[in-house]
Amino acid sequence: MSISPAFPTQSVGSGPPPFFSCARMAEGRNSIRLVLAGELDLSVRSYFEQALEDAQADASRVVLDLGALTLIDCASLGVVFDAALEARRRDAVMILLDPRGQVRRVLDLTGAPDGVAVLERSDAEPSLAA
Repeated sequence: MSISPAFPTQSVGSGPPPFFSCARMAEGRNSIRLVLAGELDLSVRSYFEQALEDAQADASRVVLDLGALTLIDCASLGVVFDAALEARRRDAVMILLDPRGQVRRVLDLTGAPDGVAVLERSDAEPSLAA
């Protein structure tokens, strides 16, 4: 499914290393998708944290598209857990979409944050379009 952003895709921050990218796409009035690619580790955690905070401030549903993410470290996973706690406080929705490889293994070991859905792309795309 191809998604057309309501505004141009933007990289977060002004200088993250080239092995990580975070693109933000509006998916309706109250939903934002952050498409993560590459390695999400301590060196880019602050960029990711700011992007996630901004998305949560702007929408009641945030989808973290993890399909192109190849690595997540503990510090960055902590950011996801903190954002999940904030989503529950605000009665908002947070979805982790299509984790693969090392990212899937980490989520399998730690478990997903409370109240956060972990969905496969094939199962989620029709429901995410709503």
